[in-house]
Amino acid sequence: ILSDVDDTLYSSGGKFPTGCDTRFPRHMCYPGCLSLYRALDQHRDCQTPSCNLVFVSARPHLYKDWTEDHSYRLFQSLVAQGRMHTSPTLLPGRLKNGVWAFLTAKCMGPRAWRAVGEAKYDTYVNFRALYSEYDFVFCGDDGQGDLLAAQKMAAEQ
Repeated sequence: ILSDVDDTLYSSGGKFPTGCDTRFPRHMCYPGCLSLYRALDQHRDCQTPSCNLVFVSARPHLYKDWTEDHSYRLFQSLVAQGRMHTSPTLLPGRLKNGVWAFLTAKCMGPRAWRAVGEAKYDTYVNFRALYSEYDFVFCGDDGQGDLLAAQKMAAEQ
């Protein structure tokens, strides 16, 4: 299972640049999202260590894992609460693409996130090459390049 984080796992509360969904409070997990991940991973053997849940983020790797730590703290709290069924891993985005999108989003709209979508797709391709024996399901929203990444993933099938 590959998934986006902001406005897919939990709501951004409409706070730019992480997302635009104002229907739910910021950082609230979407109803049913964690149940969906668990259902998609129903054949997982709890006795065998594995990581069948992987988040692909637009957030870049920064000094001393600063941005990743934020996400991993969220994941660890969800696992500790028994809400998330496994400890996921995180594949970060690229700083250049995220900064470009952030600076140009107001004037370019969704096109500003194209490079982020391309990078998410490239990350998927590289990850898939490591685990070519697996099938993948991608969960995303319609922002930060997720739709473009999903279209490219589907086109190669």
